[in-house]
Amino acid sequence: MLLAIGIVTLFLTAFMLAIYGYLGKHTERDVSFFMAVGIISIVMNLFTNAGGGGALWLSVGYLAIAVIFIALSFAVSVQGTVGFYKSVGSWCVKTFTNVSLIGWQILSFFLFPAGIALYFVWYKTKPELAEVCGKASMWGVLLWVVLLWTILGILL
Repeated sequence: MLLAIGIVTLFLTAFMLAIYGYLGKHTERDVSFFMAVGIISIVMNLFTNAGGGGALWLSVGYLAIAVIFIALSFAVSVQGTVGFYKSVGSWCVKTFTNVSLIGWQILSFFLFPAGIALYFVWYKTKPELAEVCGKASMWGVLLWVVLLWTILGILL
């Protein structure tokens, strides 16, 4: 039970950080408090999962923080939050329909050292492709760190 709540909380907190990252970039609102609490919450959730034991109430608390903060995003900026949800669809269409770049994105995401190397090789000659590879590799690094931390938390 603790593990399931911890994994759901991990994904909800990452989603909450994405919302407030978008609001911080596209609105005039200061969302630094929400971002800081989200980062602390995600790290503490991973430590709670790794620690195991009877810390069910802590995991439920982190889950409640994520759900409440997702709901509070509408109080911060209704237009910005609606804009975030609208942008998710257009981002998916833009990302997955560009067949000339999808192979490089997949390679850079799953093999992030290759993506980082491609970024530095192409940043002067092919800046658009270098940026795509660099962004995908950074998301890949983040994914691998979170997955590794989660798996080690489950196993230890």
